[in-house]
Amino acid sequence: MFLPFWNSEIYVDITSWFPYGNDYSPVSVNRFFDDRLKVIAKGCMELGSEFLFMVSPLTGCIGNLSRDNLFKPANDGMFTLGFMMLLGYSDMLEQVLCSTMGIIDDDKELSVGIAPCSLWREGVLTGRSKVIAIVSREPFYDHNKFLIGLEFLFDEMMKRTKTGLTFYAEKFGYTRFYYEHENFDPLKFKISQALSDIKSGEAHEITGGSSEIQFPPFLGMVMGGISLVEE
Repeated sequence: MFLPFWNSEIYVDITSWFPYGNDYSPVSVNRFFDDRLKVIAKGCMELGSEFLFMVSPLTGCIGNLSRDNLFKPANDGMFTLGFMMLLGYSDMLEQVLCSTMGIIDDDKELSVGIAPCSLWREGVLTGRSKVIAIVSREPFYDHNKFLIGLEFLFDEMMKRTKTGLTFYAEKFGYTRFYYEHENFDPLKFKISQALSDIKSGEAHEITGGSSEIQFPPFLGMVMGGISLVEE
């Protein structure tokens, strides 16, 4: 089972002082906002991924890509619509989410898919990669129940599998860089593209139709000079 693809690319602006090259706190930095996010960040790294970004009406923009907001006590006047979480793509994370989709399937307001993501710094393209984006269909979604479920999922997974990646990343530094085809699977891409190009009704009945899903339109509305989604 594979995750579907979003039909949009995601654009994220990062600050000039963001540790793009070498980061000595890719997990522990999240404790300044919420210990739950620290557990989620640790779980992502143990699966070869990274907790990149989260936005909601209650939190604003936070996460590793927007860590300047992790130290702020409030939303700093920024108005956002909708919930979105970006996790760095990895095969292991995709398998875990597909095998335990209950935390998403049980919540009819959430959708999950894969999308290309580009990072921008002062108007200059810094990197481009693939991410797993979990988004809400409603602009005022309450994400607390979902985060509790995701924290429990990662906590249980880490009890069974301990790679030590988080320990070494925090102690010796995490080298962060993005390359457009770092996790590009040509065969999987061709299969997904073929499914997307199928037009006949009979074929749709067999395959389930296109592997692309529509991005909720309101998620492009983030006030404060940050554009997250371009349709």
